[in-house]
Amino acid sequence: MSLPTKTLPRANLHDRSSIERIYPRAVFERDANANARAKASVLSGVHISSAPDDSSEFDLARASRHVGEDAAPGGAVFLWPVAQAASEHNDDYPADADSPRTAGPKRSAYDAFIDRIIETTRRVDFGRSPGPGDARLRGQRQ
Repeated sequence: MSLPTKTLPRANLHDRSSIERIYPRAVFERDANANARAKASVLSGVHISSAPDDSSEFDLARASRHVGEDAAPGGAVFLWPVAQAASEHNDDYPADADSPRTAGPKRSAYDAFIDRIIETTRRVDFGRSPGPGDARLRGQRQ
C-alpha cells in the first residue's frame, strides 16, 4: 500500500483569485503585522517554488522562514509582507494601469502584495532541474 503524496497548491498568473485562495487577506494581515514586530525571529509569507508552466500555473504555498536563513540560489523564492512597508507601496499602484498615479483610490497593501507575487513569478529564474549525469546529483565523492 502506498501513501498518497501531498502536492503543493497551484496558482495561476492570470487568475488572482487562485493566489488569494492560497494566501487570503486575513492571513496576509496577520503575517504582515507579525513580521513588522522588531523582535520577530520567524517571517511568514509565501514560497514560490516553480516557474509558470505552459498554462501559467505555478507552485505557491504559505511558508515561514527564520530571519537568519539565506535564500537558496535557483530554488524557491520566499516573499513576506511587512505591515508598515506594505502600506508605503500603495502610492506605486494607481487605481488602474491607464490612470495617472494621482487618480483614483490607493490600492490596498494586500493587492500590492498579490501583484508582487505575480511579478516575481514572471521574472524569477528557477534554473534547470538536474537530470541524469548532472554533477549536482553525484555528491562529494569523486
